[in-house]
Amino acid sequence: MAEQWIAFHRPSDGELTGYLSPVGDGVFVPLNLIGHPLGDPGTRVHAESVLADRGLTSLANYWWVLSPRPFPAGGIDLRDPQPGWEWRRVVIVDLDQNACVVRPALPFDEEETATVTISLPADDILRVGPPHTH
Repeated sequence: MAEQWIAFHRPSDGELTGYLSPVGDGVFVPLNLIGHPLGDPGTRVHAESVLADRGLTSLANYWWVLSPRPFPAGGIDLRDPQPGWEWRRVVIVDLDQNACVVRPALPFDEEETATVTISLPADDILRVGPPHTH
C-alpha cells in the first residue's frame, strides 16, 4: 500500500474494500486492493461509494500479466520481465495487505498448481485487459 493511500472500510460490515488516493484538494481516486483505479478522480464521497460498491468485486476479474510459459511455480519476480515472456490471463487466488497470489486462468496440465506471489501494489504489472501488441 502506498504511504499516502487512505484505507476504506465498507460501512455495512467494516471490510477493507480499497483505498482512497488523494490527488488534489478534496479529490480522490478510488483504488481496489491491488492498487488498480476503479474510477476517475472525484470527491471523497464519490470515491467511497465506488469502493463500497465495486472494491472487492473488481478483484474477481481476469487479469493479465507478462510471464514465462509454462507459468512458474513460486519464486519468480514478475516485475522483471525477460525476453520471450508472454501475456497470460490470470486470476487472483489469495490476497492480503502486502501481496496477492495469482495463477493461470486457463492452465496447461503442468501449471495446474502453479502460483506466483506479487507484492502490492501490483497495478504496475497486473492489467485489466489484454495488452495491445503490434
